[in-house]
Amino acid sequence: MKFGTVYWVTGLAGSGKTTIGKSFYGKLKDQKPNVIFLDGDTLRGVFGNNAGHSLDDRRELAMSYARLCKMISDQGIDVICATMSLFKEVHKFNRDNIAHYYEVFIECDMDELIRRDQKGIYSKAIKGDMKDVIGVNLPYDKPEDCDLVIDNTVQDRLNEKVGKITELIAKI
Repeated sequence: MKFGTVYWVTGLAGSGKTTIGKSFYGKLKDQKPNVIFLDGDTLRGVFGNNAGHSLDDRRELAMSYARLCKMISDQGIDVICATMSLFKEVHKFNRDNIAHYYEVFIECDMDELIRRDQKGIYSKAIKGDMKDVIGVNLPYDKPEDCDLVIDNTVQDRLNEKVGKITELIAKI
């Protein structure tokens, strides 16, 4: 059986994981018809928006995403999953259970994330109007053994950043 590859594109909210993941998907889709793109915000809706935002709730959702990616890749389909899911146990599950797994961490300076604040979550958390925000009042596990780190503190050179992922898979 030929397994698909899972590209786990992870980072904090606003880091650019969806933008980079979608762009990579477009390039990979041109080469391979059996690739899909999953986004954490969309997956949350699929798995139930009623899920909370506590660390345990987020961890449970992240494990659901990981199991879904495994199920799809086991059928020979490549998956690009752009999700926060910054939990060591999820990354370990992926490495231990997904035949072809690559982890890409989209790094971005916290000051820049606060400046971007696309969804208003950081400003609300800093003011105390919102709780359970990863990186502000909830800790996260920064990946220690990811396959690639992309610094996206400056949102430029998208093609170059996606090219780094392409270079990674060329070594496979």
